[in-house]
Amino acid sequence: MMMRKPFLGLLAATALCGVAFTPVASAQTIQELKEQINLLSKKIDELEKKQTAAAKKIPDLKVKWKGAPELSSADGKFKMKIRGRIFTDYGNVSVKNNGVVISGEKVDATEFRTARLGVEGILFKDIKYKFEADFAGNEVTVKDAYLQWKIKPISLIFGQFKVPASLEEQTSSRYITFMERAAFTDAFGLSRNIGIALGYAKNDITFKAGIFQGSNGKDVAEEGRTYGARVTYGPKMGDARVHVGVSWFSRENDNGDNIIRYRQRPHAHLAANRYVNTGSFAADKDTFFGLELAGIMGPFSAQAEYAWVQADTLDASVEDASFKGGYVDLSYFITGESRGYKKGAMDRAKVKNPVFDGGMGAWQVAVRYDTIDLHDKDALIMGGEQDTIVLGVNWHLNDYTRFMANYSHSDIEGSPEDVTDVNTYGLRFQVDW
Repeated sequence: MMMRKPFLGLLAATALCGVAFTPVASAQTIQELKEQINLLSKKIDELEKKQTAAAKKIPDLKVKWKGAPELSSADGKFKMKIRGRIFTDYGNVSVKNNGVVISGEKVDATEFRTARLGVEGILFKDIKYKFEADFAGNEVTVKDAYLQWKIKPISLIFGQFKVPASLEEQTSSRYITFMERAAFTDAFGLSRNIGIALGYAKNDITFKAGIFQGSNGKDVAEEGRTYGARVTYGPKMGDARVHVGVSWFSRENDNGDNIIRYRQRPHAHLAANRYVNTGSFAADKDTFFGLELAGIMGPFSAQAEYAWVQADTLDASVEDASFKGGYVDLSYFITGESRGYKKGAMDRAKVKNPVFDGGMGAWQVAVRYDTIDLHDKDALIMGGEQDTIVLGVNWHLNDYTRFMANYSHSDIEGSPEDVTDVNTYGLRFQVDW
């Protein structure tokens, strides 16, 4: 074994000597190889230049996970994300008249409260687009479908989106505290319409005003217009966040349709009927006013709104009809999280110890008093009054998944349906991306 290394060295030296004394003819071969190498080197340089030019034309792709992958270009000019949500609900509704259960109104059922799929993104940095459709109930309903031109701090929005009104309405259903929004938002017809709006967001102030005319689901030759505006102020005061806001809209009826009706379910979408109901009456337009107040102090949150609507009746013998509603709620994260807030609306809560990391998730408890009054004696409309207490527990497994449990008890006076009490139990299994 010791002799092998010297022997190998001797062989290597012999080989080198053989190369050194190779005939002159091999020099020509070496020259040819050099020329071929130079030629290949030039081609490699050309390919590298072409590759660099191509890289400049096609930006690098970045992927960021926000429940689902968000794709974006390296320069930030383009973004695209598939979005959606699924809410699977269970509801139990017990309806009584002076203590006697009305068996025909009992509900014990399930539903997909929401099953949405859509896409959103950014084009050339300042154009945002969003499209989302809901497939719940085996029907396809277009929700948001708009483009937004951002000229910070101002933006222009075109398409179908929410009429600017109410903190509860402007907050996504993904982030509301209870399974259903406040009664007045549905009763007074707060919704999405097709229109154009001007928005402003800077220094904790937001403002949005727009003109709307109909929605994607309507098929009317001459649709009435809606004019609406909302302004909010949401400053941070130390560790606390305070929100105040006001909103207004004036809504015309479609041409030839001078009928208005306001009505509302108890606190369960699966309820068989709406037990407070004005019935249809003649009016050519209505006007909404809303006041908002909220505060977030660490894990504690308080939120309240008061709203009223006035309908311009066509019956000269009675006064214009007016109705009101509102709520106050308190919530608390036992596990120390805080409600999110962004540009005049509540936003996603960030879970400190997600279940997938071995934590217990985020636990939130909440209570709400909600009222809707559809009585107006002067206008001779007796639609009833519903006062509801709602208790809720929310378990956030992570930032994008939560389980909700709600109980509500409603006291009803003057119901056209002869209902005095409604108890509801609800469960929701929610995921969004």
